[in-house]
Amino acid sequence: MEKLFVWGIVLAALVALFTGSAEETGAALLQSGQAAVALGLSLAGAYCLWCGVLKVMELSGLTARVARLFRPILRLLMPGIESNAEASEAVSLNFAANLLGMGNAATPAGLRAMKAMQELAGGAKLPTDAMCMFLIVNSSSLQLVPTTLISLRAAAGSASPGDILLPSILSTLCTSLLAVGLTLLVQRMGKRGEKGRAE
Repeated sequence: MEKLFVWGIVLAALVALFTGSAEETGAALLQSGQAAVALGLSLAGAYCLWCGVLKVMELSGLTARVARLFRPILRLLMPGIESNAEASEAVSLNFAANLLGMGNAATPAGLRAMKAMQELAGGAKLPTDAMCMFLIVNSSSLQLVPTTLISLRAAAGSASPGDILLPSILSTLCTSLLAVGLTLLVQRMGKRGEKGRAE
């Protein structure tokens, strides 16, 4: 990947030199850098707020209550992990962060959840069905409040950045339901195949 980026930069520089647009390319690079810093600073407030909320939830024991709320869903989607407090709390915290549209804030909880599920599986090298389902749900990312997208729209000067709330909920609900349905189907087919080979 590093080589790809290096070659991309080299090719862009050569094209700029041969087309006589080196000055414009340099100016665009500087403007893009300034815009990236400004965007990062504008998003930092929202991320700090929600990361702080998630940390307070964790320290206050609220994540254990959230885990209890998610327990029926975990039992259905990832049977076996609801009995493990660490795994279920990490998965629940990850789900909560994704529901709030804070994908980056959900990452640490997701890594903890994967580690806990691997330990629950006896340190298996191959992913279990629960781990695969968690990854699929995490990737499809049902969002009730797309915080990051709203922050990006606000930073870009949108008059009403929250207008995307309903379309975002509907689209992520559809992707999540489809992803979960396909994963359950593949898992069921895999179990039937294993049963057939055993017979």
